Amino acid sequence: MTERLAHDHSLPVNGDHKNEYLFDADLLQSIFKQYLLKDHKLEGNIYDGKYLIRPLSLKDYDHGYIDLLRQLTECGKISYEEFQERFYEMKQCSNTYHILVIEDMNLNKKIIGTTTLVCEKKFIRQLGVRGRIEDVVIDNEYRGQQLGKLLVDLLTKLAKEKCDCYKISLECKDNLIGFYKQFGYDHEDKQNYLCQRFQK
Repeated sequence: MTERLAHDHSLPVNGDHKNEYLFDADLLQSIFKQYLLKDHKLEGNIYDGKYLIRPLSLKDYDHGYIDLLRQLTECGKISYEEFQERFYEMKQCSNTYHILVIEDMNLNKKIIGTTTLVCEKKFIRQLGVRGRIEDVVIDNEYRGQQLGKLLVDLLTKLAKEKCDCYKISLECKDNLIGFYKQFGYDHEDKQNYLCQRFQK
């Protein structure tokens, strides 16, 4: 059985679909309105209904979400069962993981963009919350439409207005510094990003 086969997504979904998504889609509504997007109870339709922005769903496994992430970095082989397990692990961490996806409404609900906001709860700053933007990727065939800009801006506003983050940061390559500066991101004095990787 390959990764792209359809699965039975029998979810305990209530009337407002809060169990279907990784996080409560209602958090996005006031932010969508700032963009004058066509309003919807759960989702934001953009570009005349061609695309849909919403939280990650289990169903996105069958619509190319992992394949999209492979355009960004190594993912390895991930079965549906593994995807489902990690999805619910994230979902159980309330107000921590906010993964947005862009769905192509005209191409079998293909996932063509995604971005992640991780909110880290701390003891410092009077039990403050620090946000991190990660895993920004737009499908190669859809670049040049400012979709990445839209996703980053939406999650930046979500971090500030709904998650009450005192700070939000991201990592990027040198050639993308100018892109992220337009959202108010900048180098901080005496701050360095260091990394240690572990081989499996």
